[in-house]
Amino acid sequence: MYKYNLHVHSSGGSACGGSTVMEMIKRHKEVGFTGFALTNHFRHGNSGVDRNLSWKEYVTEYSRFYYDALDAAQKLDFDLLFGVEETYDCGKEFLLYGINPETLIEHPELRDFGIENWSKLAREMDGFIAYAHPFRAASYIPDSTTIPDISFVDGIEIYNMGNPPEINERALETFKESGKIFIAGGDVHNVHFNDSFGIKVNERIKTTQQLAQTLKNRQFELYLKK
Repeated sequence: MYKYNLHVHSSGGSACGGSTVMEMIKRHKEVGFTGFALTNHFRHGNSGVDRNLSWKEYVTEYSRFYYDALDAAQKLDFDLLFGVEETYDCGKEFLLYGINPETLIEHPELRDFGIENWSKLAREMDGFIAYAHPFRAASYIPDSTTIPDISFVDGIEIYNMGNPPEINERALETFKESGKIFIAGGDVHNVHFNDSFGIKVNERIKTTQQLAQTLKNRQFELYLKK
């Protein structure tokens, strides 16, 4: 079985990131992960990239942290995958897989605040979109009790390692009959972890498109630490 963390931040791309992509890769390898999705905060979230850049310049700089580490990751036999975490409403966030930076550049309408355009693109490109850490209580989220409209997403990050267990349990209880695909992510921002939430799969995942298909087809098991 191969383990993947679906929710990882790095310095540069995320203003709250404390370790570089390469440092995160090396730490994930040390604790037994085969790969991870780099899901730095995008334009409306806690992004480390200058929002005053043009759309093309912004996406290029945002994706640079992924591309700069890609060759080194491959030499380390590590699967580095591209992802996005974006804010859609008052601190609420979603995760996106299956779409490359080049595709994002072609869709400047994604600058608009909201989830509708992102959901439309994900479905057009056969990607996968999931609500991140529902019911998270944090200073930047005015109302942590809001139940989001799940019609826009394929899945829900029921298990987020950054949430206390009772919040994850609330998410499970709330959405258990929804029919949505449940995922798990570490939401790690630096190398100070000994294990992480994620998924386990029988075959390695080499691209973000393959990750999206793996999730959509439910060809994985949740991994919730040892």
